[in-house]
Amino acid sequence: MKRKIFGISILIVLGIIHPDNANSQQNENTNWNQFRGSERNGLALNASIKDTLFEGSYQMQWKKDIGSAFSEITVSGNKIYTMLSEKIDSVSGFEFVAAFDAKTGNEIWRSQVDSIFIDVDGWGNGSRSTPAVDEEFIYSFSALGKLTATTIKDGKNIWQVDFVKEFGSTRPRWGYSTSPLLVDDILIMEVGGTDSHAFAAFNKKTGEVKWTKANGNAHYSSPVLANIEGQNQIIFANGGFIYSYNSKGDTLWTYKTPVRSAMSMPVVIEQNKIFVSTAAAGFIILEINDNKPKEFLRGSTMKADYSSCVYYKGNIYGFHIAALQCISAETGEKKWTKRGFGKGSLIIVDNKLMVLSDTGKLIQIKATSDSYTEQGSFQAIKGKSWTAPSFANGKLYVRNLTEMACYVL
Repeated sequence: MKRKIFGISILIVLGIIHPDNANSQQNENTNWNQFRGSERNGLALNASIKDTLFEGSYQMQWKKDIGSAFSEITVSGNKIYTMLSEKIDSVSGFEFVAAFDAKTGNEIWRSQVDSIFIDVDGWGNGSRSTPAVDEEFIYSFSALGKLTATTIKDGKNIWQVDFVKEFGSTRPRWGYSTSPLLVDDILIMEVGGTDSHAFAAFNKKTGEVKWTKANGNAHYSSPVLANIEGQNQIIFANGGFIYSYNSKGDTLWTYKTPVRSAMSMPVVIEQNKIFVSTAAAGFIILEINDNKPKEFLRGSTMKADYSSCVYYKGNIYGFHIAALQCISAETGEKKWTKRGFGKGSLIIVDNKLMVLSDTGKLIQIKATSDSYTEQGSFQAIKGKSWTAPSFANGKLYVRNLTEMACYVL
């Protein structure tokens, strides 16, 4: 495979992300270093925030205009990272990965990674994927399908792989959206290429392909890492199948599912269950024993669109199309529902749901199945807000299509 290597030496990557040290990162609340946090589950449980949210109970540390994109904000140490784009004219421009000072929001560097993606339906231009960060590099994926490794120190591009040219991948209608997954010394991606290139693992230092697997078009869901029965499993939901691989690329199991073409990310439930949901077909929960998956539960009480759900203490919280909802992970029973937030997004901080409406209103809700218990709200940002919040070091980061903000809670 051909890959573009940029003109500086390749450094040794020290950062390794797997469930054991991801737990320590989450508990310290110092990193939100990839899509949905260090464990990709939307949880920051060791934080402590107040039980009420109202005008004066929070402090806006900064707010900043940035270029168009839907990428989450990733946090590592005293820097934050995201993707953005700028138009030159009505049909052209560039996509960038950029670093900012977490305290001030001031831009430290930006690096061009691709031409701009122009959305044919007018939903919003620019990047869809959320970059992942280790101790040396940031890994970004453009909406036109270029995977790039960039140094976090100074924003120099190290290597780049073009999925369309190298794998014959076909760009989805709304642009490439899957977010890189860090596993040990490799980078996991949904590729959507021909000839058994649906999924791939790349050497983080060089971009060299370590393995490829399966057939399937590129879609919008991102992979998740699960530890099931003491074994790390990389889980993909693609088309009509759910796949599991180990870090060496060995196939652990495959399951044909009636819940097809998930856009949101699979959710790990307890020790051996996987939840997958789509707007069209509802959800399925698989139970895996000895690498043998079987259907544990199927239902229509949660139909996740593009916003991923979170699991917490026996319940699944998420957006059932455009209604915020809580369902039992054991029975699928709907516990409560609340409308008025549009197609929003959510994470859990401490024991609170931090919900961002699709117009930028932040709502704090007690994470309990007993009832919908709102603990306050305020307008955190204005405009189209389809990106989930991020949390690290006592700070909540939000963004809309063209602006981001930091709040101390």
